[in-house]
Order: sequence, then C-alpha cells, then structure tokens
Amino acid sequence: MADTILITASQRIERPAHEVRAQYRDIDHHIRNNVHPSIRYQWEPAAAGERKIRTTFRILGVPQYDVSLLEDAEDGSFVIRYLEGSNAGMVLVHRFVPLEDGATDVQLFADAPASVGRKLLGPLFVAGARQVMKKALAEDKRDLEGGAYVPDRAAGDVERAVACLSDARSAPPADIRLLLEAACLVATADQEIDAAERDALVRIVRLLGVEARELGFVEAKLAFYSKLNEGAQIADEVDRVGSGLLAAKLGKSGVLAATVVGLVSHGLSTGELALLRRLALAASVDTSALAAIIDEADTNLSARG
Repeated sequence: MADTILITASQRIERPAHEVRAQYRDIDHHIRNNVHPSIRYQWEPAAAGERKIRTTFRILGVPQYDVSLLEDAEDGSFVIRYLEGSNAGMVLVHRFVPLEDGATDVQLFADAPASVGRKLLGPLFVAGARQVMKKALAEDKRDLEGGAYVPDRAAGDVERAVACLSDARSAPPADIRLLLEAACLVATADQEIDAAERDALVRIVRLLGVEARELGFVEAKLAFYSKLNEGAQIADEVDRVGSGLLAAKLGKSGVLAATVVGLVSHGLSTGELALLRRLALAASVDTSALAAIIDEADTNLSARG
C-alpha cells in the first residue's frame, strides 16, 4: 500500500444533501460566483465522459497549480484525483451525510502522498492542510446558506452574456428559430443535456420575448438533435442552421447563443467546440471572431456587480 497521510475535516451545512452535493459538483457555479476567492478554476481538455479542471493559487506569493480529475463514486461521494501539480497523487473524497433536520454533514477525507517534506513537517502539515480544508468548507457553507446557489440554474450572468440578442426580437419568427436551433445544437453536442444548458435556453427564449410560443419548439429540437447526434446527420443540420443564420444576417448572434449554452455546462468540451467551429464557418464567422465571441461571453458570464 502506498505511504499516505490522511487528513479529515467536516462541516454542518443547513441545506439538504442532494442540494449540497449538486453545489460541490457544479464547478461552473464556483467559477462564476467566486466561491473560493483565493483559487482560480478553469476547465481542462478531457476525454469523453471525463471532467478535468486546473486550479491556480499562490503559496507565499508563488503561483501554484493542480490539474484534477472529478469523479462521481457509486456511493454518492464526490472524488477529486489530483493528477499534476502541487498536490499530485492526492485523492480528496467528499461525503454528504443527510441529517435528520434537513441539514447535511459534509465530510472531507484527503489521502496525500507522504513525501519527505510532508513527513518532516509531521503534525504541522496535517494541521495546515486541515485548516485549508476547513476554510473551503466554510466558503461553501456561506455560499449555500446565503442562497447564492440555485439548483439546476445556469451559473453566471446569462442575461448579460446574451443581452445583444434582444436586437433580434423584431426578426421574423423563422429567423428567431434559427437562433434557438443553434443553441439547441450545442446543448446536444455531447449527447447529454444537463439542467444548466436547459435553463440557459429558457432564459434566451425569455430574452427574445417568445417564451409562450417557442418553448415547445426548443424541447422538440433538443429531442430531435439528441437522436441525430448518434449518427453523422448532425453535421448537415449544423450547416443548414449556419447557412440560414448567414442569410438572415444573424451569424454572430446565433454563434453567441450557442456559445453561451455551451459555456454554462462544464466549459466548452471538444465536441461542443468542434460544433461551434462548423456552425461559425457556415455562418461566415471567421476563427478570430469566434474566439472573440467565446472570450467575451465567458467574461460576461463571470461578471459581478
């Protein structure tokens, strides 16, 4: 068995276990709402079905980083495996124990490789690591009990990110549907539509002022594209929608709508980015313009105040 050091910490949070677990898993929420001010998160490229993040922070003013793999264990715990960086080799397990009064006991268990430096520090290393864990627990407690986290809601200021789409309110219904189709395409790119993507779509429909008319259309398109993504026909749909956006002079607007929906769910995956590139090409939005749209949307989603 590998030589490791076990560090534990726990915190009572006055929220139900399913909500607490969802908040801990929602990295986009942590990014957009600055839950842990001393840590910067960003998504890392990962294989299909995997979630990887890079965290950067400072120790005595010196920049440090970790690259981690996020896993959902069969027992309901949330596991972070540190692959590279300052804490490489460590495994951090989060357990969410329901309490009788609707609260949750969040229990952290960190197994850190017993390096020479950590052995020399002995009890000081354990005490210091526990304080870091307790600080993070307290920040998540404040976020959850303060009401900043709303389950199944897209993290960040979606309305700010898509504000310019309001100019399309006066467009013909067929053109507005092209905007919505572009957003639906990216939501189904990875064959899984999560609650954050669906929420972002609803908020875009609301901004366009067509909520009563087009929510059923959006649901139908999500179902249709989910099936198409099992084969090769999806590329034809991307080209059709992109060409339609170009003809309607809504190329950048359609690409923006699709980008925002992609960003609110674990960042842009390889599949989502490939779809956006093809959509942008068909809509005559060049690569540099697409990059600018992605950067601006990400900045606006993260804007505070």
